[in-house]
Amino acid sequence: MNQYLIIILFLVSTSLSWAQQVEINCQQKQLNELLVELRESYDLQLSFDDENLAQYKVSVSKKFSSPENAFDYLLKDLPVAYEKAGEVFLFYQERQAVTRSRFLLSGQVKDRLSSEALPFSNLSVNGLGMVTDQQGMFSLVSASDSLFHVQISYLGYYLKDTVVKAGSHLVLPLTPSTYELREIQVEGSRVIKSLQIGNKAGVMRVNHQVAKYLPGNGDNSVFNLLRLQPGILAAGEQSNDLVIWGSYEGQTQVLFDGFTLFGMKNFNDNISAVNPFMAKDILVLKGAYEAKYGGRVGGLLNITGIDGDTRELDLKLSLNNMTINGLLSIPVEKRSALVVAFRQTYYELYDSRQLSFRNSRGVNSPAITNQTIYPDYNFRDLNFKYSGSTSGGDMYFISSLIAEDRFSNNLDISDSWHGTYEDHEHNKQYALSALYQKNWNSSSRTKFSGAFSTLNKEVETVRLIERQRNNGNGMGNGNNNRIDKNQQLLNEVSEANFSVENQMPLAEKHQLTIGSSFILNEVSFEEDSFDVQIVRQGHTGSRFNFFLEDAISLSRMIELKLGLRTSYSLNLNQFFWQPRISAGIQLTNAFKLNLAAGIHNQFINRSSLIDDDGNYHYYWLVCDEETVPVLDARHFVTGLTYHKNNFTFSLEGFYKETEGLTSYIRNLRFEDVFEGQSKTTGLDVFLKQDFGAHSAWLSYTLSETLEQFDYFQQPVYRRALHDQRHEVKTAVLFNFNPFHFSANYVYGSGFPDPRLTDSEDFERDYHRLDVSATYSWQTKSFVLEGGLSILNLLDYNNLKYANFIQVPDDQELSINLQAEAIPFTPTVFLNFSF
Repeated sequence: MNQYLIIILFLVSTSLSWAQQVEINCQQKQLNELLVELRESYDLQLSFDDENLAQYKVSVSKKFSSPENAFDYLLKDLPVAYEKAGEVFLFYQERQAVTRSRFLLSGQVKDRLSSEALPFSNLSVNGLGMVTDQQGMFSLVSASDSLFHVQISYLGYYLKDTVVKAGSHLVLPLTPSTYELREIQVEGSRVIKSLQIGNKAGVMRVNHQVAKYLPGNGDNSVFNLLRLQPGILAAGEQSNDLVIWGSYEGQTQVLFDGFTLFGMKNFNDNISAVNPFMAKDILVLKGAYEAKYGGRVGGLLNITGIDGDTRELDLKLSLNNMTINGLLSIPVEKRSALVVAFRQTYYELYDSRQLSFRNSRGVNSPAITNQTIYPDYNFRDLNFKYSGSTSGGDMYFISSLIAEDRFSNNLDISDSWHGTYEDHEHNKQYALSALYQKNWNSSSRTKFSGAFSTLNKEVETVRLIERQRNNGNGMGNGNNNRIDKNQQLLNEVSEANFSVENQMPLAEKHQLTIGSSFILNEVSFEEDSFDVQIVRQGHTGSRFNFFLEDAISLSRMIELKLGLRTSYSLNLNQFFWQPRISAGIQLTNAFKLNLAAGIHNQFINRSSLIDDDGNYHYYWLVCDEETVPVLDARHFVTGLTYHKNNFTFSLEGFYKETEGLTSYIRNLRFEDVFEGQSKTTGLDVFLKQDFGAHSAWLSYTLSETLEQFDYFQQPVYRRALHDQRHEVKTAVLFNFNPFHFSANYVYGSGFPDPRLTDSEDFERDYHRLDVSATYSWQTKSFVLEGGLSILNLLDYNNLKYANFIQVPDDQELSINLQAEAIPFTPTVFLNFSF
């Protein structure tokens, strides 16, 4: 019996050994193709970089007793090695593992479906946290192990948890949660939803994929989503600039693919300067941000544009009751794509003949007639972007923008007044940027970039008003008051930026980034009245910037980032030192404490001009340290975040001091440029709960922005025009695929009235409730989406911040023209994707 058992075991083992025999017959076959054939023929599990192995060709005619023997023979003369992890054979290039127990890992995080790079993805490598760069690239070293446990998260994508071998140019794909093909099922992974907050002090990451489900017409989906986040002003519907943590006009920088967007006239906040089809990633830096960013003393909004689909043609078309928007992505060869996007308003959005009147009379004050204007407005823009990668993993792109808008109103004044008031504004924005990122074998990366952008703003105001005085019986006595004005303002600002940035892993717990840049700003300002030139100025400012930043992982619980930025102004012949520091402490698995502080400088200033009527205008100037000082700000941020079971609670306190504010006042009392300073104190509270496929959040901002200028009669701090004490915002999104429902509500406690400079009274409260419903229909060849939104459902009569125009007469009567915020506005949209 034992003899039979031994014979049976011998026959089984012999048959198994023969089953593992491998036979190879090929001549000059690419190694990657041969491995695919072996995998299919012998049911092997192989993992390798297809592009890297395609460069090697082999010729073999031989039988092998096992796959291991076959692989040893194939790779004996090639710089390729393999290891077996369980049942999987891992192939890698030998030169990627460095001697002296120094193992390098570098790669890129991409979208699995479109191959889009996923910028600023969050990585945990062997328990240490890090963030990819704007092209989704990362690199690090290890002195202990050639295997890395990697966890990757990105907003709107499934969490990836894997183990990879040391190497370079790895591609780690993530699967988007919106991928709905039924035959694909992802189990055991959670989706990163609409917002990341609390990972760093003053930093938010916003998922633009959910923006299309929020109320709005789609053309402003980027800022529809941003206005609902803590610390970003929503009440007042500021149209020309983002107000973040009490920042003034021009103090928040908006970057798109590296070039600066100086802001377009957007009278009703329904169309933004950023095409939503072009936006891929949105990074918000509210204050005390790292040393690699500079040039502003307020916040920073960094938007990364899409790269396009390198595999197939992609066409998107969106129609709504205001604009038409289209995007075409064309693959070019195998590694690059060309993207073209265009938007256009196809009729005048408002009828300027529609007017709303409000009359009021103050005690012991002249009568005031308030008239609300609905202006004419049209807009168009065009985006081009060509991007791609090389076989070695280098990245490059060229991105451009051409945008134009026109705003005008023509007010006919009747009753006891006779005349017209006309206001015209024309904005043109042009921008171009280019980037090339070189990946070195040492896992360091060098980024070469250049950008240029310019904004040309033309404003014309024409006023011809006459009032007929009556003699008591309704008949005029010929004694008339007449007010005439014809004013033209031209302001042009441009910025050219050339930079080099290098990132390198110094050690397992050190990520060093160094960089330098040269920035040139040119600003011109002209003012004419009745074709007589009053002011004509032109200024140029240039500077070299250098920064050094070290991200240190002291332990798995403590992260520290030390940075220093210095700017040398060529026109001022002066250095400006700007140290930065931030820290993150993981108190428990759920609680994290964040701290940050830094000094920030700004070398161009969007200064206010107060005319003889008391109206505010804003224009760009180059800081010269004489009449226009360099802005200097100190930021301090402290935050505590709790995150567990899809619930997030964030508490963030901030304090800012800013010096170098300027205001140009021209009236009967004086005409001069005055200097001022401000201080902002505040607290952001944020609560968010994801339940199933649904999400809801609530944010509250308590803040105070006070200012003091030299022209104040008393040397005390007053409330700034954009100071608002309380703002509450809430939103909810329901995903009953293919139906999506959402609603959001914003409450603001109001702003001080710019016409009452000595008063502490508030303007009336701001209330706005928006709702929407969306339906998506998807097939294998196209996607169809349709939706209905109602903005300001309750039709609350809100006013826009800083859009008051005063037209004075004698001491009996004046006219206040007020720009109304969004009224009750139904919007519809229809999106096609092919």
